[in-house]
Amino acid sequence: MTRAKSAAKLAVALWMIAVTAAMFLWVPAQQGLGNTGRIIIMHIPTAWLSTLAFFVSAIWSGLYLWKRRPADDDRALAAVEQGFLFTILATASGAIFAKAVWGAFWNWDARQTTILILLLIYGAYFALRSAIEDVERRRQLAAVYALFAFATSPFLTYVLPRLATSTLHPNCAFIDQTANCEGITLAPGRVGALNDTVIALQSVERRGELLVATVEVRGVGGAAPTLLRPSYNTVSKTGVDKIDFPGTGLTLVIERVNADGSLFFNQEAQSQLSNTATLTTFLAAVVGFTGLFWWIWGLRVRILGLQRSAGHEALA
Repeated sequence: MTRAKSAAKLAVALWMIAVTAAMFLWVPAQQGLGNTGRIIIMHIPTAWLSTLAFFVSAIWSGLYLWKRRPADDDRALAAVEQGFLFTILATASGAIFAKAVWGAFWNWDARQTTILILLLIYGAYFALRSAIEDVERRRQLAAVYALFAFATSPFLTYVLPRLATSTLHPNCAFIDQTANCEGITLAPGRVGALNDTVIALQSVERRGELLVATVEVRGVGGAAPTLLRPSYNTVSKTGVDKIDFPGTGLTLVIERVNADGSLFFNQEAQSQLSNTATLTTFLAAVVGFTGLFWWIWGLRVRILGLQRSAGHEALA
């Protein structure tokens, strides 16, 4: 068993080294993000692992309240510590991304704000444990707090940011199919800039249920001006023909028709995970971080158990 555990730890270490190397040497630069897009290999898995860790802490906290076994409290505490660490890593990597894309490490974006609140909630968990001297009472209150704290974790991480009406995240950082730029409204004969592309709406033609726009695109990838003809179904109220920008992985889509007859255009992009190298490395990172979590969590549980046996139980 000892040899198996040692081999597993070595495998996790080598796996993470391989993931890190692949992130820089194999994963291509992302359209719309350049090399900054590589950060999703680390950023998203750490955010996911923080939720997993807090979930584990909730399970062992519930078991402690049921069985009153000190070892369960050790497991819950170790999981909260790991969740807090992974949340910090997700916040730090997100701040680096924000600096590269938005020009500042912190913008009080919805996701940044909610993850800060999550850090404060679990920071209070450690403060609670440190403030109570009675061991049994500390374990009980910490377990109850961990259960209530976990109830906020998925809401703050995944639900509330998606309900925000205004957010920078991801804002032209094409992480999934729904991550669009801010878009632009044009009437026939008008010119505007969509992200870093100049477009001119020349005309709009109705063909039954369809509206077909003739758009001149200038300076896309250094290419000469090009005519694109995206279309929009006025019945289903959806873009039909989404036309590729020359030389890029982006498409031009009509998202809506305004009451005054003007059209709202936007850009879309393929998911960053649409290529084999990025998807494979991303999934490998998820596996590696999961293995790293269980490794460190098990080690921390053993340390807490030894401290408790020696009569030096940690307060945090």
